[in-house]
Amino acid sequence: MAETEMMSGIGRRAWMASAAALAFGAGFGVPVMAQGARTLRVRFGSDISVLDPARIFQIENQSIAGHIYNGLVQYDQRTNEIVPDLSTGHEVSADGTVWTFRLRPNVTWHKNFGPFTSDDVKFSFERVLDPATGSLYRGQLAGLKEIQTPDPLTVRLVLEAPNSGFLHKLCAFNQGWIVSRRAVTEIGERYTMNPIGTGPFVFDRWTTGNEVRLVANTAYFGGAPALTDIIFRVVRDETAAAIALENRELDVFFALQSPDVIERLRRANGVTLLDRPANNTANLVLNTTAGPLADVRVRRAMIHALNRKALIDGFFRGTKFEATSVLTSTFQEFSDDGVPRYPYDPDRARALLREAGVSNFRFEITTVGLNPFDRFPVPLANDLQQVGIQATVRVLERGAYVQARSSGNLQSCITAVVGPPDPDSPLVTLYHTRSHPPGLNTSRYDRADALLAEAARAPDLAGRKAVYNRLLRQTMEDVPVIPLYADRLFIAHGPNVQGFVQNSLFTVNASPVSLRGA
Repeated sequence: MAETEMMSGIGRRAWMASAAALAFGAGFGVPVMAQGARTLRVRFGSDISVLDPARIFQIENQSIAGHIYNGLVQYDQRTNEIVPDLSTGHEVSADGTVWTFRLRPNVTWHKNFGPFTSDDVKFSFERVLDPATGSLYRGQLAGLKEIQTPDPLTVRLVLEAPNSGFLHKLCAFNQGWIVSRRAVTEIGERYTMNPIGTGPFVFDRWTTGNEVRLVANTAYFGGAPALTDIIFRVVRDETAAAIALENRELDVFFALQSPDVIERLRRANGVTLLDRPANNTANLVLNTTAGPLADVRVRRAMIHALNRKALIDGFFRGTKFEATSVLTSTFQEFSDDGVPRYPYDPDRARALLREAGVSNFRFEITTVGLNPFDRFPVPLANDLQQVGIQATVRVLERGAYVQARSSGNLQSCITAVVGPPDPDSPLVTLYHTRSHPPGLNTSRYDRADALLAEAARAPDLAGRKAVYNRLLRQTMEDVPVIPLYADRLFIAHGPNVQGFVQNSLFTVNASPVSLRGA
């Protein structure tokens, strides 16, 4: 079983001392060679918390899970093309409602949990769909009516209606990751932080607030990794992490946010800085059932009041892109034709509030205590105050934030919509009624279901693109969610790292990496 090391007061002080030493170039106090020539050291900005695919949330958790689990299919990290994973191929019935997958033989679960079979696939998806599980991703599999297992290496997925984008739902991410029935059943509640997968790396240990260690799965069906292990270290301060990378005490710096650090590493000797548009927007979600927010004029006033360009150009110094909706141009189905735009216009905002008869409106923005989400809402609140909305910011630690959001009782929240290049993923998450709390449709928007179903029935890319465009026009007219910016994922790595591919999922996947000279 995986080990969880809770830090004592002495251990916590020792870690703080180590972090302080790092700022002066002393690093982690461990010589590079002591880590082993085939150990990759990756920086995380936040600790992990949940590694169960049915309940997983947060890019650090998803990054760890991506090394441990597989899906029936997966995204090619470089191209986003969907390619086989635990399946070797599939067929779709003439009416588009039955998807039959042939599974890889001789795949085994980590830590002697036995062979992988079609029953594990059935268990994984039914578990996500079961309301008792409380999965955040139940809405993603909402059209899945039945799962048949005619033999151990065949699984048949029966849909309520044709869905030309259904393969996206089965990719190795969130609800698409397959778990072991035996492992989940035997480990029970402890499974949340004791994951068992079939992937290239095996979960070894988690030292709370410090690091996660994965070891190579030498029996991996895709071939043993070139690395012996990966250490994911929590280094919250980006300047300290940059110094560690420059001093060769870290190999990969994941998810840079600070414009100063991005520029520093762009110029650093021996450091490669990667920059890729992500399938990710940051948004202000408005609860459309909460008092004045039920009036669309108030929601439109708020988007006019926010100087989103100043946020991008000033606060982020151009390291983000403008967002016209919750989708970005990285999606094949993206189109902003006819989508309403809301320029910064405080006078228009004040006029709309007067028209709605709203004054002395107290508004709270709830956000998570992680960089930059705990900082950039402050200028947003200032913008709203300028038009007469008494806005404040409440910052919660990760667990409290997820709990508060799932309750559905917030006026608003800041959220990043991170995930696969499947437009249905953010749109279902944010707008479908099946994602109402305890799901992630915190706005409680209820006008998207029919259009999402129509997009699923569309026979091809062009058809889906047209329907999604109608949905984007409608949601930007109704403004249940205010898109703040489209994200860019910055990752830096040192000179010994070979074969690293930056994906668009806003995760880090070191599975194909090797170390020069190892």
